[in-house]
Amino acid sequence: MRAFKIYDEDLDNREIGVLLHYELQNSFIIELDDTLDEWEAPLLFSGFVKNGKYTIPKEAVYLWLKERIPPTGRQNIGMILKNMNLKNYSEVRLLAANNGRSSQDACYIQEIKPEELPDWVIARQQNNIRDCFPIADDRVICLLYNDNSIEVDLKKCIKDNPKLERVIKNRNVLETLIVDAGGYGISFNNTIFLDADILRSNGVILPIYASVFYDFVKHSIINTTEACNLLDCSRQNLAYMVKQGTVQPLKQGWKENVFLKGDITGI
Repeated sequence: MRAFKIYDEDLDNREIGVLLHYELQNSFIIELDDTLDEWEAPLLFSGFVKNGKYTIPKEAVYLWLKERIPPTGRQNIGMILKNMNLKNYSEVRLLAANNGRSSQDACYIQEIKPEELPDWVIARQQNNIRDCFPIADDRVICLLYNDNSIEVDLKKCIKDNPKLERVIKNRNVLETLIVDAGGYGISFNNTIFLDADILRSNGVILPIYASVFYDFVKHSIINTTEACNLLDCSRQNLAYMVKQGTVQPLKQGWKENVFLKGDITGI
């Protein structure tokens, strides 16, 4: 992750927020200082601030970034990359090289180390999603960094993202569920996104800490090697038991299977 503080020259170089870039998914998020009012926030974000939302969704962030990053199809993009000593097109590198400046406003950015993130950003991120998994009846379980776990009925979120209809109608798409960049939401098939705010507002907090799920995995989920050690048998013997149906893997892989510990010790 790369992090940049955002400043506004029109506000006496006041620090107004933080821009976060997650390399794996090439995704950007902006966290605005919650002391900003709608008149002080960048124009594109004033509506969010007016409604008390200071974590800006990535769709809105990309509109803000479009004013600061030359597109790949720009006629002189090769010369721009050369002048900035860039061998390949990279949104975040182009942004950093220009300090995120735009003719549309007086904002600019300065890179910081991830460990230098303001405390208020770190505190806000505790409400983000650490992991998630689908369960029956078009529901998902989300485990938050603050140790809460919530159950969300996706049907209740359709009003926020009508594309969820496709997810509900196709279990295979539901199974593509992953945590989106930074835990700021979830995605299906890397094309259908749902913000963490929407999940939290539509979810029900479960009477079990998220850490209990991690403790369960650490204690009760084992791989092929661990299963063989418990059974004091070879991999070939274990493979034969799987083939005969004596043992049912939770998940089968090319080199390793995953088992429930109780299924092995209970044979």
